[in-house]
Amino acid sequence: MYKSTMATSLADLTASITSALANLPPQNEIQEPERFQVLGALAQLQEALQPPILGLHKLLFGHQALTTIGIAQGMGIFDTFAENEGSALTIDELKKKTKGDEQLLVRIMHSLACNGVFKEVDKETFQAKPLAPFLVTGTPTGQFVRHVRGCMRVNARLYDYFEANDFKYPVDAYDSPFQFAYETKDHYFEWLKKNPADQEAFNATMTLGRQFRGVEWFEYFPVEKKLQDTAPDRAVFIDIGGGIGHDITELKNRFPQLPGRFILQDLPDVIDNIPEPLSNEIEAVTYDMFTPQPVPRAKVYYMRTVLHDWPDKQALQALARIHDAMADDSLLLINENTYPETNVPYHSACIDITMMEMFSSLERTEKQWIALLEQARFRVVGVWKPEQHFTGSNALFEAVRA
Repeated sequence: MYKSTMATSLADLTASITSALANLPPQNEIQEPERFQVLGALAQLQEALQPPILGLHKLLFGHQALTTIGIAQGMGIFDTFAENEGSALTIDELKKKTKGDEQLLVRIMHSLACNGVFKEVDKETFQAKPLAPFLVTGTPTGQFVRHVRGCMRVNARLYDYFEANDFKYPVDAYDSPFQFAYETKDHYFEWLKKNPADQEAFNATMTLGRQFRGVEWFEYFPVEKKLQDTAPDRAVFIDIGGGIGHDITELKNRFPQLPGRFILQDLPDVIDNIPEPLSNEIEAVTYDMFTPQPVPRAKVYYMRTVLHDWPDKQALQALARIHDAMADDSLLLINENTYPETNVPYHSACIDITMMEMFSSLERTEKQWIALLEQARFRVVGVWKPEQHFTGSNALFEAVRA
């Protein structure tokens, strides 16, 4: 009786899921809270139904998906499907337009199909699924693959690194698993400068994060109240490590009436290659954050997702330069990811391991960020978050000199 009832229950569940799939609204009409609620329920369902050995199998062979995607990019498979505007293609058609021999092509396509990138609609005939266009060569998401493949080389040597170091946590940006795996003394950012294709892939990857930023910090932080009384000749806002100026530009556009100087600071390779001219009201200045700050007594010194690339050792050095430059009424604003204390989601855990293997750094919890700032002789006077603050999303830390 129990088995019969269970079978009926699972059959009903399958029918319900099938019906829900048939009536699912388009992707762009699904609200994010509802989307993640359903995905969470599905993850729990899969964990409850999936035999442990199958889960182990997926864990152990998960790296093959990235490997075959990279090979497919090199062969021109995704570009070929894009050129055919989503039409189904046979192996015979593909081999005329891609690199490599037929046997390799078949095996790569089978791997991609079982990983949800293509659908085999007939024998050796494949249709692109929604994920495939994101892997076309030259797109930001396609470049993301190259970037992660570079990280994978470090990942493959991670066990060797920890075994050689008696499983001690890395604490120096110049003695990380990256240096171990690549047999270099260069910091990752220095290494990128010598490898233009990887630099391009990294830059493209960084642009993807802007798609998931949510509400901008200046919508929930009282900008006008904090910055309005700044003297016109004083630097009101310095964006340290601000890249090509997204944040400072959006702030200036949102509050054009704010007085004072707006200054973007980053390394020469970044400042000298800003693709579009900045507003005349924004000064772009080359600066290394580990050297003395050239603009003292600014009202606000701001950093967004800069310090998470650095372990405490180097982060404290950078913070010391800001501390030395601040006036009594200056503010330090640190806009950073906050790592959850418990129930860490998959994406956050992946980024945390990546920070460790590439930089000897980490994704810090709110408590760890506050402790770091206090160690750097700051006093945190506020931790600002939007009304809808998702697990692992950014928080704005407001600090003054202690």
